[in-house]
Amino acid sequence: MHLDPVILVITIVLFSAMLMAYLAMRVKLPIVVAYILTGILLGPSALGVIEDHDLVTRIGEIGVIMLLFFVGMEVSIPRLVDGWKVAFIGTNIQIMISVAVCVTLALLFDMSWQQGVLYGFIISLSSTAVVLKMLQDSGELELPLGQNALGVLLVQDMAIIPMMVILGMLGGGDDVTVSTLVIQVLGGLGVIGFVIWLMRTGHFHIPDSLLGSDDHRVMLGLLLCLGSASLTGWLGLSPALGAFLAGVLLASSDQAEWVHDHLGPVHIIFMALFFMSIGMLVDLDYLLANAGVVIGATLLVFLFNAGTNVFVLRALGEDWESSLLTAGLLSQIGEFSFLLAAIGLHLALIDESLHSMTVLVIALTLMLSPLWMALTKRFARVHGVSAESQTTGSQS
Repeated sequence: MHLDPVILVITIVLFSAMLMAYLAMRVKLPIVVAYILTGILLGPSALGVIEDHDLVTRIGEIGVIMLLFFVGMEVSIPRLVDGWKVAFIGTNIQIMISVAVCVTLALLFDMSWQQGVLYGFIISLSSTAVVLKMLQDSGELELPLGQNALGVLLVQDMAIIPMMVILGMLGGGDDVTVSTLVIQVLGGLGVIGFVIWLMRTGHFHIPDSLLGSDDHRVMLGLLLCLGSASLTGWLGLSPALGAFLAGVLLASSDQAEWVHDHLGPVHIIFMALFFMSIGMLVDLDYLLANAGVVIGATLLVFLFNAGTNVFVLRALGEDWESSLLTAGLLSQIGEFSFLLAAIGLHLALIDESLHSMTVLVIALTLMLSPLWMALTKRFARVHGVSAESQTTGSQS
C-alpha cells in the first residue's frame, strides 16, 4: 500500500516536537522554546523536512489566530480596570519611549524615520504566551507582579490596532487608499468601543438554550474565533486581533471555563504549529553570517526593554523589586511583532535582509526569556539583600 508522504512528514514533526518538549521540560524551559527549536530543525535552512514557505506562512497565520484566541481567554477585564494606571499609562509611555529611541537611532544610522517607527513598535510588544507560561510555572500569576504584567500585555496587544493603521499610512503602498484607511480607522474605533463596552459590562450570561449540545458548543467557539478573525481581517486589521477579542469576550461570559476546557486540545495543536512556523522562518545561513550583529541586537533589546520598563514602573510608584521583576518578564519581543515585521516587509518599509534579521532577534528573545528572567531574579535578590543591609545599617 502506498504511503502518503504527508503522513510521514506529520509523523516526523510530531516525534521531533515531543522530543524537544521532553528535553525542554528536563532543563525547565517553556514549551514554546521547544516548538521554536523544532521548527528550526525541520525548516528549510536545516533538515528541510518542510520546505514550502507558503505552507509555513499559512500554518503560522492559523496558529497565531488560535493562540491569541486562548490568550484573550486569560484576560480578566475587572483586574485590568483595577490596575489601569500601570496598564494604560505605563504601556503608552513605554511605547512612546521605544519609538522615540528607535527613530533617533534610525536617523543616526542613515535609515528612514519610518523604519524607526516600525522598529519602535516591534520592540515595544512583549510575548503574552511566554510571559503567561513563566508566570504559571513560577506560581506568580495571581501576585501583583503577575497582574501588572498581564495588564501591560493586554494593552500592548490592543495597541496593535493604531500601530497597523499608522504603518499602513507610512508604507504608502499602491494598495493603501483613502477608503482602506477609513475602514481601518472605523474598525479600530469599533474595536476600542467593544473593549470599553466589555469593561463597563464586566460579566454577562449566555443562555444554555443558545448553545445546544457539546458538539454545537465546540463549533460555536471555533466559529466565534474564526468569524471574529475574518471580520477584523476584512476591516484591514489583524485577524489575530479579532481572535484575541473573541477570547476576551468569552472570558467575560459564564461559558469561559467550558469553552477553555473543550477547545484546549485545539489550542495546544495550533500553539505548537505557530511557534514551529516561527522556527521555520529562521534563516540559519543568515544567522551564521551575521552572528555578532544578531546576538548584539538581541542583548540590546533585552537591556533596553528592561531598562525602559523599570523606569516607567518606578515613575508610576511601583517598588524597586516589583518593577525589576516585571520588567524582566516583559523584556522579550512578542508574537504580534512577527505580524508587524511581515507588514513592514509587505509595505516595503524593510527589505528581505532586515526582515530576516528581525525574525532572528524576535525568535532569540523568545527562546532566551527564561534565562533572562533567571538572571533578573538573581539580580533582584542581590539588590534586596543590599537594600536590607543598608536599611539595617542606617537604623543602627
